[in-house]
Amino acid sequence: MPVEDAALIALGERLGAQAWPGFLILLVALTAAAGLAAWGFEHLRRRHAAQPEPGAGLLFGGLAIGAASVVALAWLFAEVAEGLGDGRPMGLLDETISRAVGAHTPPVVREAFSWLTHMADPIVAVLVCAGVAVALWLRGHRGFAAGWVAAIAGNGVLNHVLKLIFERARPVHDFGFAQVSGYSFPSGHSSGSMVLYGMLGYLGLRMLPPRWRVPSVMAATAVVVTVACSRIFVRAHFPSDVLAGLCSGGAWLAICIASIEYARHHRGTRP
Repeated sequence: MPVEDAALIALGERLGAQAWPGFLILLVALTAAAGLAAWGFEHLRRRHAAQPEPGAGLLFGGLAIGAASVVALAWLFAEVAEGLGDGRPMGLLDETISRAVGAHTPPVVREAFSWLTHMADPIVAVLVCAGVAVALWLRGHRGFAAGWVAAIAGNGVLNHVLKLIFERARPVHDFGFAQVSGYSFPSGHSSGSMVLYGMLGYLGLRMLPPRWRVPSVMAATAVVVTVACSRIFVRAHFPSDVLAGLCSGGAWLAICIASIEYARHHRGTRP
């Protein structure tokens, strides 16, 4: 066995063996970071309470983030695609991590993840999308309703197209916690949770009473992290599938939010 392959296998086994405590650390760190960012956004908005519409700086900042995310996504997918497949570096690391996670994760934890992973099932996304869209429409927020539906539906189309491009097979496992079919790369649950709950967090920042805005963003972040990691723990996806799903969903989320903010700014400054 080549030295490089042996090093990748050793790394994958270490990462897989520590996946469960690593998830807890990642969950706490990212949730806290999201809460801090939301608090900073709220503090900035209170200082500019006389300007309800976002200014040009926020507008172009959002567009720049969206553009940078798309560029990073294209680069990441190109890099990952080169390493996928049997015997290739990323494929070998993926398979090793997946096997190690299956061997070292306590059964009760894996079973809990098998329930939590359904929070981003397609039927859940459709029901939440329809319910939130109707609520926004009835409350007169028709622009937000249109943006919300476009975000959820657009991500579904994007993920389906990417799966057809890469046509990667799913991990093989010997337990029945996750019955899945179709292609593996990128993870639809990961991208779907990023857009679905990320948009809910954004709407929470815009519409909820002040005391609920930061908690809503923290809750949305916790759900995204949990659902994405659950796909690895139930071995429905390889780690690179999940990373790619989060990247594609994050890029689409950034573009959608930037587009909504642009529309709000344009409408607010129109004579």
